[in-house]
Amino acid sequence: MRRPDPDELLRLAGTTRAGRGRLKVYLGMAAGVGKSVRMLVDAHTAREAGVDIAIGFIEPHGRAETAARIADLEVIPRKRVAYKDVIIEEMDLDAILARHPDVVVVDELPHSNAPGSRNEKRWQDVEEILAAGTSVMTALNVQHLEGVQDVVQSATGIEIRERVPDRIVREADSVVLVDIPVSELQERLRQGKIYPPEQAKRALDNFFRAEMLARLRELALLQTATFTGGNESEVKLAVAVPFDPEIARPLVLRASRIAGRMNTRWFAVYVRQQREHPQNITAEEHRKLSENVQLAISLGATVVTRESEDVAGALCDFAREARINLLVVGKPTRPGFFNRFAPSIVHKLLERGQGFDIVIIDTTQTADGGQRTAE
Repeated sequence: MRRPDPDELLRLAGTTRAGRGRLKVYLGMAAGVGKSVRMLVDAHTAREAGVDIAIGFIEPHGRAETAARIADLEVIPRKRVAYKDVIIEEMDLDAILARHPDVVVVDELPHSNAPGSRNEKRWQDVEEILAAGTSVMTALNVQHLEGVQDVVQSATGIEIRERVPDRIVREADSVVLVDIPVSELQERLRQGKIYPPEQAKRALDNFFRAEMLARLRELALLQTATFTGGNESEVKLAVAVPFDPEIARPLVLRASRIAGRMNTRWFAVYVRQQREHPQNITAEEHRKLSENVQLAISLGATVVTRESEDVAGALCDFAREARINLLVVGKPTRPGFFNRFAPSIVHKLLERGQGFDIVIIDTTQTADGGQRTAE
């Protein structure tokens, strides 16, 4: 484990110019890689360096190594919430805000709060803590990021319900990859250091299979590189969001990853034609369109809507106004025969677009990184 840098932890204890706390994220491929332990080690180092630090929430999950690392760190008591005759212990957001330490440790960022809590998700609690001027150290596994759900679904066959918007991690002041070899993680599992024996056996046969962990590890490495990728890029990227939800969702997800790799802000542009106005489409079509717009927002895009019957022309106008130099579009789905008589939007963009490059994504391919891309 890398020795923590006290100066780095002192910087974390500061605030931004807007008085907002700083965010440090510990990212891993799966449970058991050591995210919580690493946070606690860094928390002790921060306290030794003079930082006022407290634990807002840590869940040891019965792991002796994690529990031992808490030691004499201050722990803010949890809040007991009654729900359906059961007492649930949750992080006490109000107690953290009242205590107002320099830094607070908040584990399990994707967690869903108990019904009736002020915020539905723990990442929303963290945003409130940051806004109050307290910095946060937090942790999550890569499969909980919203922007990788298509890849995770393809690699694991599992739908992840607790998700964190990419923008939370993308806007973090620091992202740390907590990584160990796949074989070492599996051995930890066999030794009972992560789950009880019966649960560990099931995990080794399912989510903790070597090929699955290797895919998740690769994804964690890629996402860490994405979120820490150097200086602001000069590339300005936009994705043309189509009305068809089956094309729009994978296209938005792919554009988000491209923007992340380039470390650039991006736009999601929807050009609405008259036939796509709310009064001309079904309630289901309107719901799916709204879901894709919200997905783009959660992934960090600036969503822009234009009204025009000339979709290609409106996209070219926006690219010129916003100085876009990379436009992501979906591959035409109509047979070539029809394009000879009524060119697709993509063909019109290729003919009329000036001053920007076009990346064409084949959304019909598998979502595990196997899409065909043409430029």
